[in-house]
Amino acid sequence: MQVPPEMLSYTTIQLPDGAVFEHDDNQLAFAAIRDGEVQVTAIGAYGQIKPVATFSKQKLEYISSFHWTHDHGSLIAGGSYMMKLGPSGKLEWDYAFSSAVPASLVRYAVQLKDKSYIAAVTAPAQTPNASTLRLVHLSENGKFIKEQELSGVTFDNVDTLTALSDGGFVISAESVADNNNEQIFVAKWDKNLKSIWQKRFDPAEDTENLWITALSEGSRGDMALAGYYNHPNPDGGYRYLTTGYVMGIQHDGSLQWIHKPDPSLDRSMLNDIQPAPGGGFLATGTVSQDWHGTVSKQFVWKLGRTGDTEWNKVINRTTFNSGLIVQPLNNPDHKDSALLVGSADGAPTLIKIGYPASQ
Repeated sequence: MQVPPEMLSYTTIQLPDGAVFEHDDNQLAFAAIRDGEVQVTAIGAYGQIKPVATFSKQKLEYISSFHWTHDHGSLIAGGSYMMKLGPSGKLEWDYAFSSAVPASLVRYAVQLKDKSYIAAVTAPAQTPNASTLRLVHLSENGKFIKEQELSGVTFDNVDTLTALSDGGFVISAESVADNNNEQIFVAKWDKNLKSIWQKRFDPAEDTENLWITALSEGSRGDMALAGYYNHPNPDGGYRYLTTGYVMGIQHDGSLQWIHKPDPSLDRSMLNDIQPAPGGGFLATGTVSQDWHGTVSKQFVWKLGRTGDTEWNKVINRTTFNSGLIVQPLNNPDHKDSALLVGSADGAPTLIKIGYPASQ
């Protein structure tokens, strides 16, 4: 394996409760509600933090989804409400999802390549603690085009909605199988809501409960998905173990590879995965977590295009370290540089990693 990059900077940041992150070219951004307003803040490649926009929260009680739009505006959703803001933060249109479906909640909303919008909306299913999913397609100016309910499938949670470079989109969710065990459900549609494929995966034979935390598209149109799952303790103890996983998915939905952190790192979780500028992916999460979640180490992982490990790095600054968000940076002077948002003993932290220019 390669020598991992060095930690170039480390600072604490102010991160409001309920903040939702968005990845961008060479920067991160997050949106949060404060004092009746939505505040959007950017974190630049050199760690500079600056306000981008502030506007009325309108009918939002919380934020479940925040994404940039092609015109440098933003699309923000929460509850049963979605709004499109222009570059200056001016409200251009909003959309309230039908109350005919009880407790409809917008989990995610994104803009597609043709500038139309897709929203993933869930509602309670007849099965206890499960949800149904419908996809709502809106025009560029926020007008209803059509919707589609995903029949025959119920979900414990809908985790990601990702617009793809070919104009379509993909959803990942924790589906409820016939035996009540959870499976990873990944499905792709084209821009007209035509189903392209639907797949189900088990990250391990002994999976009990699972979580999906991120899905991103690579430079060649392949996809990578990250998360973690619970499984029985092999020593027979009653406590479950947690193991993180990353998996690569090809254009046709077939599983390309699946990998987990080194078992010696113990009780791992993967919380984000993003494409690296030179190919492959960068992921971050937590390893070596104790039973009570009071001790852990932040983990950063570089995977090549075929899922092979190029390097991994364990950051241990305090008793409890956790990696939450990774933003790869396209910097010719620092190979594999990235911004990392995590926590150190409960305090939000911003870390920059990279190879020194001399390397």
